[in-house]
Amino acid sequence: MSGGRAWGAGLSSARGTMALLGLAAVAGGGGGACFTDPLPINGACARDDSADVGCNPPPDGGGAASTAGLLAYTCSGAARPDQDARYVEGVPQGLVCADSGASPDGRSRYCCTPGPRPCAFNPVAICDTAMFGYECLGADRPESLNPALTCGQGVRKGDYADYCCAGTPQPDGCLQSDAVTCSPQMIGWTCMGAAVPKAEWLGANKSRADTYYLLCATPTPAPNPAYENYCCISPALVPEGGSCVQDTAVPGCAPGRFGFACTGRDAPGDDYLPMHCPDRGVAGKSQQGYPATLYCCDFE
Repeated sequence: MSGGRAWGAGLSSARGTMALLGLAAVAGGGGGACFTDPLPINGACARDDSADVGCNPPPDGGGAASTAGLLAYTCSGAARPDQDARYVEGVPQGLVCADSGASPDGRSRYCCTPGPRPCAFNPVAICDTAMFGYECLGADRPESLNPALTCGQGVRKGDYADYCCAGTPQPDGCLQSDAVTCSPQMIGWTCMGAAVPKAEWLGANKSRADTYYLLCATPTPAPNPAYENYCCISPALVPEGGSCVQDTAVPGCAPGRFGFACTGRDAPGDDYLPMHCPDRGVAGKSQQGYPATLYCCDFE
């Protein structure tokens, strides 16, 4: 979701892309969902029964296999088993798949749900290189549907949430640290590289991370130049209808101040009462790639 673009989030809309692709189908008299056949992909996928056991390992390394019932696929070229996702009356329908390395003959392997789930593979997702995107309806995160996945913090857009996921665990990149000097109301974090603290690292219940966000000030350099220190408020509830999320890369926002990106008409002070934003917002893009108004604010 992890560089300045937090690896948990930030994607172009799969619905928007599929809606554009579906204009021809609608014009041709197709009813129901607004979609058409997917764009041609170089390659093909096939079921691989012999690899099913590898998709359902015992949760503790021994005993009975996982009850997830994941099915194995092998694919050539750029094909994926989940590439045929559809939106039926606004509900995403598609396989949810985790990449699982390569087969002996060099084809890509995937572990997928046994049938469609309310998530759609997002071919235009803005994710880190090793990750891929899903757009899901409701509260189900992709890894709650496919436990072989690891996903970052969701970006909510109405009833949908966009995720960046991977079939292999991704390094957290940040640790809570009492050595970071922050005000008593804040928690200190030390992060490697461009990683940013995220609420999903506060506990095992990741579903909270799609609604509760850490708000972190622009970082200060740590003694080790490979790291940066953050002071964060934990957690901050995103109010119903609120569109402002933290953006620690707002240009010109000094260390210790809080950057925000708002995709709606609200301002950070509307969504987070402790925030005071003396400067007018400027047009730009959020760390996740959405058009947004950028603010630099102070915690009061």
